[in-house]
Amino acid sequence: MNLLCDMHVHSRNSHDSNSLVEKTAKYCLENGVYAFAVTDHCDIQYYKEHDIPACIEGSVTDAETAKREYDGRVKVLRGIEIGEAIWNKSYTEEILKKFDYDVIISSVHAVRYNEYTVPYSTIDFSKMTPQSLDEYVKTYFDEVLTMINEVDFDIMAHLTCPLRYIVGKYGINLDLKKYEAQICKILDRVIEKSIAMEINTSELSGNYGSFMPDEWIVSKFKEKGGYIVTLGSDAHVSENVAKDFDKAIDMLEKHGFDGYFYYEGRNKVFVKFDGENKKSSNQ
Repeated sequence: MNLLCDMHVHSRNSHDSNSLVEKTAKYCLENGVYAFAVTDHCDIQYYKEHDIPACIEGSVTDAETAKREYDGRVKVLRGIEIGEAIWNKSYTEEILKKFDYDVIISSVHAVRYNEYTVPYSTIDFSKMTPQSLDEYVKTYFDEVLTMINEVDFDIMAHLTCPLRYIVGKYGINLDLKKYEAQICKILDRVIEKSIAMEINTSELSGNYGSFMPDEWIVSKFKEKGGYIVTLGSDAHVSENVAKDFDKAIDMLEKHGFDGYFYYEGRNKVFVKFDGENKKSSNQ
């Protein structure tokens, strides 16, 4: 079997999880997961309302404790998921300098569009006009591109995440191909900056029923010469770590990928798809 390395896992230090890192490490040991990164939320739009540094310090401390306890058995990595980094770049830079992370994920969970500036997980998209929805999605992709251009990070998380709600929750028919030009600009910059594109599996068995990004985008990424991909379950409970990674690996192989990456010390490590063999090498 291949090495399973999950670069997107949450813990009790995220606002939407109660999971213990130690419990997640135990689950990984018992289920053949080689490595996971603790990437708790750091949502910059709430920096005045929440004690973000305390949450991240708790996340790093929990990861370091589990790393010592499971040393040699499970690789526990220190990470962070920065959300809305471009909303306050100086504060983002301050947070990113605070600890030595193994991996930095960057995400867009909220969009600066008219009055819809709250996280898109809380928006009732059924009340939007088609024009507003179209403009919202365009703005989302614009903000992703700005994030890529202006923020120092390793992995672009769940590129098509708003569709989890637009399509998966509200059943609105949205054709992503309409935004292909914007998406291609994002892919081009990701490739130019050697940023990893995450294959997020959290919605594969959910209402949206798709990888994030969608499979055709993964194929387009490969066609353009992209090869740095990571796998992320976006698990908020231990039992979801590395969920559906077998399907993600099958999909990547179908599109010509011969492996994927995980990060340690902010350096990418290649994991080759090689049947029953477990292989990794520094890149």
